[in-house]
Amino acid sequence: MVCKRYGPSEDTLRFILRPNSSLSWRGMKAVFFAMTLVLVIIAGGFSLLGLWLIFPFAGLELLILGIAFYLSARRAQHCEIITIGQEEIEIFRGRETTGETWKFHRYWARVRIELPPYAWHMSRLIIGSHGHEVEIGVFLSEEERLRLAKELQAVCGA
Repeated sequence: MVCKRYGPSEDTLRFILRPNSSLSWRGMKAVFFAMTLVLVIIAGGFSLLGLWLIFPFAGLELLILGIAFYLSARRAQHCEIITIGQEEIEIFRGRETTGETWKFHRYWARVRIELPPYAWHMSRLIIGSHGHEVEIGVFLSEEERLRLAKELQAVCGA
């Protein structure tokens, strides 16, 4: 998902890239608690029939589901922010405040797209100058990546 904004000053353009996430953290918690309720009811019913050994396996299943939801939500928080100012292009990759930052002079920066060697591979969107390059938008769809490349090339003049 690509979001385009102007700011913090008027001559600054910012592209915010985030992976598609169909379920929010709040939604994941609701699904997890619903699954927990259903699993406790089923495990309770079987334990009343004398099959009490189902509880450890139900707990293990919930633990694995909780870890998977947590890792999925954590991965959805990653973002890439491309800030294009008058003089430079700054690329931030990470979660909120922790991450890596690259800076390129706007005049020398080049935006290019590497087409895939095979039809089933994804293309690569690269920004760089003077031998230093950064691949951006790895989590974007092919269509979003190509559209972003055109916009970045139009803005940067490359």
